[in-house]
Amino acid sequence: APSSQGSEPAQYPGRFRVTTAEVLDCLNHYRLRATYQAVGNVIGHHWRNVKLELPEAKPRTSWIVLKSGPRRGLPSECPFHDNPLLLHPDLDRSHHIIEDHHELLALIAAYRVRPLTEGTP
Repeated sequence: APSSQGSEPAQYPGRFRVTTAEVLDCLNHYRLRATYQAVGNVIGHHWRNVKLELPEAKPRTSWIVLKSGPRRGLPSECPFHDNPLLLHPDLDRSHHIIEDHHELLALIAAYRVRPLTEGTP
């Protein structure tokens, strides 16, 4: 099991493999932020390596944020710090930041079943 520090990636059965793209799609859909630690545990990488898994810096990737420090709740400093246009305009819509990987997994599970519960047009 992962530690609270996010040092050990979580191991999940093959059916619940989660990609970085799916995490970004989910966070963007619900307009919620998650810490690098929570994301790292879900995708199976150390939190410091999550940034390497992200595509180029753009608003869609700004949902993954720092857990603490002066930039708490914001993406890591570069290049977001130098170009605020890279931040999603809804980033501050919610004060809630997902810090626990279990909460992020529950959100991803809800995102996966969403098409089944929304009905067809």
